[in-house]
Amino acid sequence: MQTPIMLAHPWLALDGILAHLINREVRGEDYYTLPSKEPVSVSRGGLNLMPLFKTFDREHFLTFYHASVAQLDVSEASAATIYKRFDESRSHLIQTEKQRIDVGRGLFRAYAMRMAYVPAKTATFYAFGDAKEVVRLVSYLPGLGKKVAYGYGMFRSVSVDETEADYSLVKDCVAMRPLPSVLFRSAENMMLAYKPPYWDKRNVLSCVPPGARVDG
Repeated sequence: MQTPIMLAHPWLALDGILAHLINREVRGEDYYTLPSKEPVSVSRGGLNLMPLFKTFDREHFLTFYHASVAQLDVSEASAATIYKRFDESRSHLIQTEKQRIDVGRGLFRAYAMRMAYVPAKTATFYAFGDAKEVVRLVSYLPGLGKKVAYGYGMFRSVSVDETEADYSLVKDCVAMRPLPSVLFRSAENMMLAYKPPYWDKRNVLSCVPPGARVDG
């Protein structure tokens, strides 16, 4: 990593990142007009475009991809304040009949937001799937995390190494991603989304959180 990673969530999930990149590629500019709280599929013509192996448990009707969250080389985090202010120099570009722009609320609201950032030098993901397609998609990603446009989370380089085993779910008895508790045993469990989109409350169930020990 070239700059610290800004986080709005404790974990960065590779399958969520790839789903975002696939949807942006498939839908083009229409991607930015999608409803903000309506999940969309990562398929085209009935073909799933996610280049990852997935597990489907028929008994519990659960499907999840073999992709970890980011494994960062540091554990400490700091906080930064992000400011958003209305740019008066460009106000003439706004198409409105209003004589005054309200910066206290609405689209042009000004704010100050505290967010966590991690000064990681490396971010490692484990995945089981089509490595070439994953790298192709990631090549369109300018950085990791939030506020990349501010300069956070910028890549210095990206490399791929093959492993003999699949570490995308569990590595050395440690959960690499949210794992449904009905399928994986652990003394640590919490309510988490187990698949993208991670903001969708319908995907929340009891999970073994990333970093927790998995028994058996």
